[in-house]
Amino acid sequence: MNDRSNLVSSFPAPPIHYISQCTDSNIKDNLILPPPPPIQGAYTMFGVQYNTEDMIIQPLENQGIKRLYPNTPNFDRKVELKKLNHSIIANFLDLLEILIRCPSSPERERKIEDLSLLFINFHHLVNEFRPHQACQSLMLMLERQYKERMCYVNHFRDHFQAVEENLSNCLDNFPDQLEIKFLNDPTLKKIWIDCMQKSHMKRSESEKSSQIVEMKIDPEDIALCHLADKIVHRNC
Repeated sequence: MNDRSNLVSSFPAPPIHYISQCTDSNIKDNLILPPPPPIQGAYTMFGVQYNTEDMIIQPLENQGIKRLYPNTPNFDRKVELKKLNHSIIANFLDLLEILIRCPSSPERERKIEDLSLLFINFHHLVNEFRPHQACQSLMLMLERQYKERMCYVNHFRDHFQAVEENLSNCLDNFPDQLEIKFLNDPTLKKIWIDCMQKSHMKRSESEKSSQIVEMKIDPEDIALCHLADKIVHRNC
């Protein structure tokens, strides 16, 4: 059964050391094998020799194929694609006529070669748009990410303003001389002072002038006052 599955599989099974080492725990601990270094120079893929220094889109002349459209940088690619498409349709109709009249005619092979050349030129011209397509796709992706992040920023600002307003409303209801003993952390103390200042700034000057500021009395001062009163009463 395993032999049959290996024969039917399009790709060979991965090496056993990759399977045994590429576990969730090893990935978490960064103990997996590092990726191989990038290939430099010549390499073979699917039986075809390639070179990393070559252009991604090879010219037709380098492949020994005849070019059917201009080789100038400023020609209209849309017009040339339409011409190639019309030529493909015309040659296909000619091939059908040859197959109907005389299938064994040598003209049939020539039409098939012409169609093959037209399709190769058509696909090569389409592939020349790939760099432009990649650039536009990247721009679209970056624009979408920018819009998503700006949306997150706006939501964060809205929530921040709502929380700030709620805190300000809560602080407005607190007494001015509230004794706070839990603000031992300097950071929390600074945040509290900033919030209190913002809350007081929102009050009008009339409200501030009408408020009676109650002084906080120290228990030791109260004891001294009582002692002074007793001394005065005794002297009297």
